[in-house]
Amino acid sequence: MRAMTNEVRQMPVRRLMAGLLATSALASCAPQLQYDVPASIAVDPGTRDVARQANAMLETYYASRGDFSPNDVVRLTFPYFPVLNTDQRVQLSGFLTPPLLDPVQTRGVSVGELQARLEKLYQPKLEKPVVSVSVVEYANPPPLPQIFVMGEVTNPGAFAYRDGVTMLEGLARSGGPNQRADLSQVVVLTPNGDRVDARLVNLQAILDGAPGSIGYLAPYSIVIVPSSRLARTADKAETIRNIIGLNGITIAPRFSFLQ
Repeated sequence: MRAMTNEVRQMPVRRLMAGLLATSALASCAPQLQYDVPASIAVDPGTRDVARQANAMLETYYASRGDFSPNDVVRLTFPYFPVLNTDQRVQLSGFLTPPLLDPVQTRGVSVGELQARLEKLYQPKLEKPVVSVSVVEYANPPPLPQIFVMGEVTNPGAFAYRDGVTMLEGLARSGGPNQRADLSQVVVLTPNGDRVDARLVNLQAILDGAPGSIGYLAPYSIVIVPSSRLARTADKAETIRNIIGLNGITIAPRFSFLQ
């Protein structure tokens, strides 16, 4: 999963979000509350529906990590030894049997990882141990990647992922922040291996002209815009936990908190 950083220049960001913020209360005007998360904060039913979708997606993501499933047809192509080219179906146990090698496990492995492993295994057997790996038939097609935008936005929901999508575009597709939104504490959750990276983004500061960056969203990212009534705390990890829990995401034990 790629990790990309996009340095956002001040004026283009202002123009991009101007329409979204026209009907929103600025987070900089929100009161600096110091009490615990109040149980009385109502979460929009739409956000709860999106949270259920996001939780189900993440559980599916963890249950099917890697690019291979039993009964997928995998093509191994050897550009320097085409006689070894083969199509094989992944066994129920997850194993493939590449030419000249013992069976190789594919569970939890990406196409790139399997290719690198095979080329290493072929080094003592082939003068040019180059092999290309591709899945030519899926037994269970992988779900189309999505992003989720939830919390204090006009239309929380799941949206189709595309390369280069940013947090600002995600907010735009959700109708923008509502009047209760606090853009100074936006949480972005990104699946990463067997965990989820969680970071707190002060989007309001960037919109107000402060230097800063926002990254591209990865497939299956979750963007949570919290309420301005949420308690403020100096502990970023605690703030993230509060925002995540209040919005119904239930995979807290797997979080990695990023600074």
